[in-house]
Amino acid sequence: MAKGRRDFEKPVVDEQYLMNIMSGDEPLPAMNVAHSELPKEVKPVERPKSKSTKKLDYQETFLVNRFPSGRNGKVVYIREEYHERLLRIVQLTRGDKVTLYSYIDNILEQHFQEYGEDITAYFNEKFKPIL
Repeated sequence: MAKGRRDFEKPVVDEQYLMNIMSGDEPLPAMNVAHSELPKEVKPVERPKSKSTKKLDYQETFLVNRFPSGRNGKVVYIREEYHERLLRIVQLTRGDKVTLYSYIDNILEQHFQEYGEDITAYFNEKFKPIL
């Protein structure tokens, strides 16, 4: 039984860290700020696909943090159910510091790489020049 307010102390909360988590960002460690590098391109490696290989390819393709911050991007609304799914996936990678922004960016990059020619053909079919 508690004897008073002194027995219950509030935990120390890093509010900035929480705000970064909610926005999909995480601060870079101090040692990485001075040595910021350009994002590395990840290209899928061609090899026979076993179940464990597919898992590794997925992690190498989508669960990498290429960009330090999503604050330069645009706001896009997605379904709540998708947001929850994506957030749960990203939370599993906290040791790797993958942000929600980076995960969604990786998904879109892969989509445009895979379907880029189809998208261009569709666009050209629908929007023919006037002259």
